[in-house]
Amino acid sequence: MYLDEFKAKLVKNWSGGLFSVGSAQEIHPRAKEYLHRLSKSGGVKRIAWGWYWIPTSYKDVWDFLAEDKGFKIVIKQTAASLWNYDFVHRNVFRLAVNDQSYKRALEIFAKQMGWIFEVEYCKEIPYEYEKVNGLFVEALESCIVNCLAEWSFMDAFAILYFRRKEINFNKLKRLARWKRISKTDLRAWAAIRYGCKLFNEHFGREIFKVKAIELKVGDVKDLINEAVGKVAEFA
Repeated sequence: MYLDEFKAKLVKNWSGGLFSVGSAQEIHPRAKEYLHRLSKSGGVKRIAWGWYWIPTSYKDVWDFLAEDKGFKIVIKQTAASLWNYDFVHRNVFRLAVNDQSYKRALEIFAKQMGWIFEVEYCKEIPYEYEKVNGLFVEALESCIVNCLAEWSFMDAFAILYFRRKEINFNKLKRLARWKRISKTDLRAWAAIRYGCKLFNEHFGREIFKVKAIELKVGDVKDLINEAVGKVAEFA
């Protein structure tokens, strides 16, 4: 196999994304040698130990995430930005992967590109997810609960309101009943019920069919009031 033919197969299989030496060896057993030669000529770029990239350009970080074929899930606040129409814009991209080597390669590549990736390694992925626009994205219900747990109330309640007709509330209740808001004794389901009550009061009608609940005065209550108020204001 000639070098040009090897590169053509790399492009066909991994154009736009990262690939490992192990994957390239499935094309040809002399992949290490060929990759070394291609990296010298600029045909490929070494990103990290065992990982390469075929130089290309992207419209934005989402373009890369969609093109890259490595298994990754968009999670938490980054997933929320997809579900709630980027109600809270952030420049940090949170991902979950099940390969430590790939995690390292993603982080190094992102730094080189000027992007900020926070990549979680999970031996077993703990997030429920689905495919959205070519990406694996944390599912609505799971995303709401995990955002609440991390005090990202505006992200969570923006999803709750804008996607209310798509949310499975039985599933949401199941996930939220035993998940607590970090460093508090408040369960996520109680926060959701309180937020639903606030939406109903704001609009003067039953937007959410959830039994109303009141929260004790405190930082969590104040922040939920503020988050729901802002979502309702721009709804």
